[in-house]
Amino acid sequence: MIGTGEFDKAGAVTADRIQNWISNEGWPIGLRLGTEPDLMARFTVSRGVLREALRMLEQQGVVETRRGRGGGVVVSQPSTDAVVEAAIPYLRFRGVRTNHTFEARRALELSMVPLIIDRMNNDNARTLEQFLEWEGTLAKAPDEFFERKHTAFRGFHTILAALTGNPALELFVHVLESLTFAAYRRNRDTGQIQLEDNTIYERHCAVAAALIAKDADRALRELDEAMALARDLYGEPDPVERLKARAASILLPDK
Repeated sequence: MIGTGEFDKAGAVTADRIQNWISNEGWPIGLRLGTEPDLMARFTVSRGVLREALRMLEQQGVVETRRGRGGGVVVSQPSTDAVVEAAIPYLRFRGVRTNHTFEARRALELSMVPLIIDRMNNDNARTLEQFLEWEGTLAKAPDEFFERKHTAFRGFHTILAALTGNPALELFVHVLESLTFAAYRRNRDTGQIQLEDNTIYERHCAVAAALIAKDADRALRELDEAMALARDLYGEPDPVERLKARAASILLPDK
């Protein structure tokens, strides 16, 4: 009988083998991999080890298990949300602050402009316009903000990253934008959100217009200004300054 640690390791190794198999097949979404007995025989593992492997893969969105006639383990499409949700606690643990996030975002996002312009066409322009229609409605409805924007939401900057055609850029920007939003959401009420979202929305419209016009210089300038504004609005105060302000409020209370 194997111990818990060895059991977990065997499950992880089996999960990796199954994922490699799927990847080598070209990740065919909807492909039926077989039943539990089929997979136990293919990978020469016990039912318990296989189920642990499948649990890991289902959690990652790699496969799903369908019950009933014709069921079995089926290849699914992983969601970036799971990656984002896992990355945020880790980055908080590492002490990443909003200002650190914006430094990374600025380096990444300004590099995206030439790629976006090179791929700009009617479909991509329409993608931007449709997103801005949605964002414009949301900016005017603060009561819906928390209901419709969850932690791993796809914001304007993630949409821009998707237009580069580079999935790695899209994922990295998605993580960083979601981390920014998670910190922002903790420290704002709906009144602040409405005012600030309207301001940011206007900047997003200016960025989109420059990209659609394929004006690289203007797009770089507008994006840089939009991120500077967002950093000023969303940035967290320095811990030392926060302590000074708190001490001042105690020593010099409002009259």
